[in-house]
Amino acid sequence: MSKKSLSLRLSLYYLALFLIVGTFVPYLPIWMGGRGLSNEQIGLVLAVALWAKIPVGLFMTGETDQSGKRRRSLILIALISLVAFIAMDYANSFVSILLVWLVVGTLLTTAMPIADSLSILASNRHGVRYGIIRRWGSIAFIIASVAGGWYLKGRASDEVLFLLIGGAVILVGATFLMPDLRTEPRGRKRPALLDVLKSPNFLIFVITAALLQSSHAGLYGFASRHWIDAGIDENTVGLLWAEGVVAEVIIFSAGGFLVAKLGPARMLMLAGLAGLVRWGILSLSTDLNVLIAIQALHGLTFSCTHIAAFAFVMQNIPEEQSGSAKGLFDSLAMGLFFGLSMAAAGWIYERATSDAFVLMMVLSLAGFVGATWLYMRTRQIR
Repeated sequence: MSKKSLSLRLSLYYLALFLIVGTFVPYLPIWMGGRGLSNEQIGLVLAVALWAKIPVGLFMTGETDQSGKRRRSLILIALISLVAFIAMDYANSFVSILLVWLVVGTLLTTAMPIADSLSILASNRHGVRYGIIRRWGSIAFIIASVAGGWYLKGRASDEVLFLLIGGAVILVGATFLMPDLRTEPRGRKRPALLDVLKSPNFLIFVITAALLQSSHAGLYGFASRHWIDAGIDENTVGLLWAEGVVAEVIIFSAGGFLVAKLGPARMLMLAGLAGLVRWGILSLSTDLNVLIAIQALHGLTFSCTHIAAFAFVMQNIPEEQSGSAKGLFDSLAMGLFFGLSMAAAGWIYERATSDAFVLMMVLSLAGFVGATWLYMRTRQIR
């Protein structure tokens, strides 16, 4: 398969996956609120799926490393997710919504490290540039958030499900077109995760990146509701999300340059500093002009962390262990840490609204300290 074909197929998958992500991140909390859930319950539903991702994600990424068959796992995830989104239409209570989202939320977030491990194989073997293919996911997020805000304006919150089901259908098609790049099966050898944990500074890196990624929990869980409650309409909310992802696309496009110039550790330091500014201001203001200014920082708080994680795994972990390495990162960053942060943000937001973003600022500070420590230990990971 040619480099161009690989890039096209991987780009299409990220585009399809993030059409879904770009819908449920800004609008699923609104749908849950429309079904009668409180802010605290919304935070708990989102958090439980993230916690469930820890064992499920580690198992599935470890299994793909053992078998070497990553595409098969992605097809299974896409098919189950489509069925689960359809089932959500029949979920009307806290418990039923929790159970259905437990399935689909866990699987969709597990798809990302498996897809990234395929991208690592394509990058190592064929020179495919990760930042270029991953930016199509960001572009899809922009399309979904803007089109979703336009479509939902004046409509019932239940219409969110129509968009999610449509996105899941596209994802199924894109998954069958994914390249079937494989590594040699590991058979019954020692699990790859045990080898990954022996990598120098890996746990320090993962915990630092997890703190920085989990600082986005308040944004993903409650920013849309926070802005709408402040009098901003759904269409403008969608544009605010899109602005953040435009900044994300710019940073992804410059990912190779940033890794070469800064290295993963200093990219994390930059993300931590940007988070301190972003979440601090968001905790103080819902003025639209202020929000427009600080949403541009999403490229630094999110993309720098994500690119740094990809670069670290690519530079330090053998490709046959890449799924386990990305699985561990995602399980901690988008599972344990993000889930705890989401639950805490929901509890705080229910009682003190904007103070939830103060918690996000504290997490960014902790991440900056961890990144500085990592940089001092390594003097620069390249």
